[in-house]
Amino acid sequence: MPGAVPGAVIELRGVSRTYRSGDVEVQALREVDLVIGPGEFVAIMGSSGSGKSTLMAILGCLDRPSRGEYRFESVDVARLEEPELARVRSARIGFVFQSFNLLARTSALDNVALPLFYASDGPVKGGSRTARALRALGQMGLAGREGNTPSQLSGGQQQRVAIARALINAPRLLLADEPTGNLDTRTSHEIMETLAALNRERGTTILVVTHEPDIAAYADRVLTMRDGRIVGDERREKARGEAAPPAAVAEAAPDAAPNETPDAAPARRRAGIAWAFGAMIVGAAVQALARNRLRSALTMLGVFIGVAALITMVAVGQGANQAIRKQIESLGTNLLVVLPGATTAGGARAGFGSASTITVDDARAILREDPAVSRIGYLIRAAGQVRYASQNWTTAIAGVSIDYPAMTNWRVAEGRPIGAQDERNGALVGLIGQTVRQQLFAPGEDPVGATILVKGTPIRVIGVLAGKGQTAFGTDQDDIVMLPFSTAEQRVLGTATPSRQDAPLNWAYPAWPNPYGLQLRLTGYVNQLFAQAVSPDAVAEAMEQISGTLSVRHRIQPNGLKDFSVRNLSQIAAAAQGSSRIMSLLLAIVASISLLVGGIGIMNILLVSVTERTREIGLRMAIGARRLHVLLQFLAESVFLSVTGGLGGIVLGVALSGGITLFAGWPAPVSLLAVAGGFLFSVAVGVAFGFYPARKAARLDPIEALRYE
Repeated sequence: MPGAVPGAVIELRGVSRTYRSGDVEVQALREVDLVIGPGEFVAIMGSSGSGKSTLMAILGCLDRPSRGEYRFESVDVARLEEPELARVRSARIGFVFQSFNLLARTSALDNVALPLFYASDGPVKGGSRTARALRALGQMGLAGREGNTPSQLSGGQQQRVAIARALINAPRLLLADEPTGNLDTRTSHEIMETLAALNRERGTTILVVTHEPDIAAYADRVLTMRDGRIVGDERREKARGEAAPPAAVAEAAPDAAPNETPDAAPARRRAGIAWAFGAMIVGAAVQALARNRLRSALTMLGVFIGVAALITMVAVGQGANQAIRKQIESLGTNLLVVLPGATTAGGARAGFGSASTITVDDARAILREDPAVSRIGYLIRAAGQVRYASQNWTTAIAGVSIDYPAMTNWRVAEGRPIGAQDERNGALVGLIGQTVRQQLFAPGEDPVGATILVKGTPIRVIGVLAGKGQTAFGTDQDDIVMLPFSTAEQRVLGTATPSRQDAPLNWAYPAWPNPYGLQLRLTGYVNQLFAQAVSPDAVAEAMEQISGTLSVRHRIQPNGLKDFSVRNLSQIAAAAQGSSRIMSLLLAIVASISLLVGGIGIMNILLVSVTERTREIGLRMAIGARRLHVLLQFLAESVFLSVTGGLGGIVLGVALSGGITLFAGWPAPVSLLAVAGGFLFSVAVGVAFGFYPARKAARLDPIEALRYE
C-alpha cells in the first residue's frame, strides 16, 4: 500500500465497509480512496444509500472499515483501541448533526460545555468550562441565550448551539452531516456562511454531507458518491479567500488544559485529573437525574423505605433485647434460683415448685457451708386481699428475707426498706408496689404511714417500691405487698411449722404457744430461694455446691431423684436474648428485602433510561466520551439514587425509632451498626443493580446509537 501523504488530514486507501444482517451482506463502501488536506472545505453529495453517512462515520472514528486503511493526521486510526479513538474524537474532531442532537431540558450553555467534560487531557474545571462555553456561544451570535433550553430556541439557533459545541475543543476537522436539512432556506445559508467563515478564519478542515447543490456551492471541493464509491471529485476555485494555515487553529484554540499549570508535578496533575474526572462523572449523573426529577424521586423511594425499615426494625429488636435484659437484671445479677421439688400423684409429677421441700434452715446451711455463695434470699408468696378505707384489691403477698429486695433489685421509691429489727420482731410493717398504691390510695395521697389490712391483719406501710413494669409474660411485677418473712410466716400467711431441734432456741416470739414443751424454732418452708454467687465466674461452682449441700441435708442418694432444682438465671437470660437476637435478625432480613426490591426498581428504571437515551449516549461518544465514561456515568446515577435514598432512609429510620421511644414507650435505640450497614447496603444495591444497565449503555455502538429512533 502506498505511503502516507505528507501533511494530509484524511487519507483513505481501499476502504470498504460491509454490514451483515443475518445471511445478507450490505456493502456500504467499496474500495474508497480519498485524500483531504488541511484547511479544505469539502462537500459530499449523493443520493440516499450512496454511502455518504457511512463514510462520515468512518472519518469521525465512530465506525471502522471492514477493509483498507484510514489515516487521520498520519495515524492509522483503524488500529487504535477504543480509548484512543475517544481521545481523537474529543480533541481533533467536531460533529454537527442534522437533527442537532442537543440534550433536552438542558441549557444551551451546558450543551456547548458538554465536550469539555470528556477533554482528552482531563475534564476542564467549572470556571474555565463556563468561560469557554460563553465565548463559543458569543462567537455564534447567541450571547444572552445561554440559559435557554433547545425548546426555547429556533432551529437555526439550535444548529448554532450544535456548531459551538463542535468547536469548543478547537478541532482540526469539523464533520457536518446534513447540517441544514431541518432548516429553512435563509437559515440554511446563514449556517453555511458561519461554516465558511470558520474555514476561512481558523483554517478548520470541514466536510459537509448534503443533498442540495446550493449548500454544496459553499465548498471548495465537491465529492459525489454512488453505490459506495466516489464517482466524482470536483475542485473549485476559492471565492472567499484562502484558508488560514493550520497554525491558525492553534492560535484560535483556547488552552488545551486550563486546569493544569505548566510546572505542575506529574503526580499532582494526575491527582487533579482524577478528581476532575470523578467530579465530571458525578456532575453528569446529577444533571441526567435532574432532568427527570419525579421519576428519580420515585425510583429512590424503594431504597428510602428499605433503609428506614432496616434501621427501625433493628432498633425495635435491640429495644426488645434491652427490655429482656432489664427484666433479667431486675431479678439480680449472678443469681441462682433454687426451686422446691415436685409432687407426685397417681404416677404423674406436678412439676418443680408443687411441693414444699426447701426450708429456711436450708438457706442458712447454704450460706454457712458453701464458700461460692455470698448472699441468700428467700420468700414465701400467696395471693390475698388488701384493704384500705373503702378500697380493696387482690394482690400478691410476699414474705421476704432481709437480703431478698437488694438481691433482686427492688428499690424503695418512698419511705424506708424493711430492716433487720422488723424481721427479728415480726413487725407488722410492709412495702407496697406501685399498682397496689394506685388501687388503694387516691392520686396525690401519701401512703407512707397508712395502715392497710392484709388478709385481715393490720400492716403499717413503711415504704413504696419503685416501679418495675411487666415481665415478658405480661405479669405485673408492681402488683405486690412485701412483708418481713417472719411477719408473713407467722401472722399473715400462717406457714410456720414447729419442729424439734437439738440446737438451743433463740426464741423471738414468747407469746406463741408451745404445746409440746420442747426447745423449738421456726423451720418454715419457702417458695423460692435465691443465692448470689461471689462473682459471675463462680456461678457454676455455686450451683454445684448448693446442689451438694441440699442433697446431703435431704438425704438424697447419688443417683436418686432430687426434690429441688437449681437454675442459673444467666442461662435463662442468654436463651431469652438469643431468641430476641434471632427475631431481630429476622426483622432485619425482612427489611432488607425491601432494599432488594428498591434495587430492582433502580435497575428497571436505568434500563428504560438506556433505551430512552440511546441517542444521547451516541452523542456523548461522538464528542469524546469513552465507554468507561458512559459506564461510570450510569453507574454513578444508580449509586446516587440509592445513596440519596439511603441517606433519606437513615433520617426517617432515626426519626421513627425516636418516635417509637417517645410515643409508644418502647425502647428503640438507634444502632450505629444498622445505620452504617443500611448506608453500605444502599451503596451495594446501587452498584449491583446499576452495573448491568451501565454496561449495556457502555457497549452501545456509537453510530447505531446516533441513528436510533
